[in-house]
Amino acid sequence: MSRKLLTLFIAVFLLSSVVPGIAQSEERTRIIFDTDFVMPPHDDSMALMLALQSPEIEILGITTVAGNDSVERATSDVLRMLEIAQQAEIPVYRGADMPLVHEKSDFAVREYGRWYSNEHPPVPPGGYADKKAEAESAVSFMVKTVLENPGDITLVAIGPLTNVAQAIRTNADFAKNVKRMVIMGGAIAMLPDGSGNITPNAEFNFWVDPEAAYTTLRSGIPIDLSPLNVSRKSSLTRDWYEKIVATDTPLTRLLKDTLGKHFANEPDRIYFMYDQIAVASVIDPALVTRERLYVDVDIQHGINYGVSVGGRKLWPGAEGAGLMDVQYELDWPRFINLFIERVGNPLRGSN
Repeated sequence: MSRKLLTLFIAVFLLSSVVPGIAQSEERTRIIFDTDFVMPPHDDSMALMLALQSPEIEILGITTVAGNDSVERATSDVLRMLEIAQQAEIPVYRGADMPLVHEKSDFAVREYGRWYSNEHPPVPPGGYADKKAEAESAVSFMVKTVLENPGDITLVAIGPLTNVAQAIRTNADFAKNVKRMVIMGGAIAMLPDGSGNITPNAEFNFWVDPEAAYTTLRSGIPIDLSPLNVSRKSSLTRDWYEKIVATDTPLTRLLKDTLGKHFANEPDRIYFMYDQIAVASVIDPALVTRERLYVDVDIQHGINYGVSVGGRKLWPGAEGAGLMDVQYELDWPRFINLFIERVGNPLRGSN
């Protein structure tokens, strides 16, 4: 082989070894992050940490919704989180402050969640953010962004689906132009670990706004559902927590100041990782095992209000149920090591 030909061969080889990396960075999943956000130890905050620290994801905007607490707190806390993560350039849009139909009840007050609250949000760690939410509403931002980028936007919804349902109802073209949705919600009884976590059979996000979940699951949007079945394959113990905070960054310091005190008081406590798994499945779909099921939601105001039901074929009463991918198994070691690595890395916003 001549020297000139050898030089050309080496150049082509080097170029081919570089291009895949460039192509990968250009093929980031562009998402809208819809969340009932609360600071750690809540799962929404750790899910956002993972998304912010993952180059596979581009967050176009964050939309807030009432769920874990009020929409006021969700908005206040997420604005502060973006400052801590040094990614304050990401816009935040305030969304629904109440479910479509579900009203405050004595049961809701006694149980977990303050979605019905209209109180002033508490001071987040480090004080209220200087960053402000956008004037545009969450629903307006969702609809505009999806219609301007048909078939390109993934919705990652890790709270009640009120904003998404309103977007579906606002514009008939919205659902058909969403690339796909990753939803943390529901519990599928026909799969292992399918009981509820707010009522015996209902999962919290779907129970807070059953009508929104019903509308979304029947919308025709391609859905990857991350229910309690897969969440319960996780196990965040104090040992794993210590690995997460072994490095010193603004994010790990926040976890030490918040999550750390819970492990100090209850060393044997175990946390399920709900929203974190939904986000990780966007980064690496192979982390979870899925089954194609028809899934619907009970919106009758009885003992099964908000219960999600899945089946391998349609059944009477669920003729309009959507066919979707349902996560039910997790590669826990790969997932938790991914989480530890990403959250412990230097802040991407500081690069």
